[in-house]
Amino acid sequence: MPDVRRLAQFMFGYEGGFWYAHPLGEIEGPSDDQLFAVPNEGALCILWQVGHIAHRERVHVTRICQGLSEDGIPEEYDVFGDTWVPADELREIVEVDEVLEWVREVRRASLEYIEALTTQDMDRLTGNLEDGLTVAHWLMITAAHGTLHIGRIQALRAWLEGDEERAC
Repeated sequence: MPDVRRLAQFMFGYEGGFWYAHPLGEIEGPSDDQLFAVPNEGALCILWQVGHIAHRERVHVTRICQGLSEDGIPEEYDVFGDTWVPADELREIVEVDEVLEWVREVRRASLEYIEALTTQDMDRLTGNLEDGLTVAHWLMITAAHGTLHIGRIQALRAWLEGDEERAC
């Protein structure tokens, strides 16, 4: 079996890594207005998807994997948590460039954390001992969660570009 730390780095897009691990790579090209565009009132916009990937990554890596009581999420980015926020409301709360910089910082911090992990760290059980999940499990769960939202971003891009074949 490959080194679990290297696998985690790959899944988080380290040095190119997994091609489906780059939320910011999926949003190159659209304008700020397009990042807030939605096909209907019930849809979440591209920017929310990107922010949500970072929000959950920060929670999973800092609270669950590292066991810290605080996750370091700035208050204004709580809008990317578990609650649906309409695109018009999101536009009034956040600035696109600041969100994208925060997403970059979250990924940098995650990669630094993964780089410092030993095999023993990867095998360590996380705070909920009943679920029996290790740090390695949670890193893979986090990467899988991100890819789900990247798929949603791709579908929204296809809708924006009028290209049904673009998704995935």
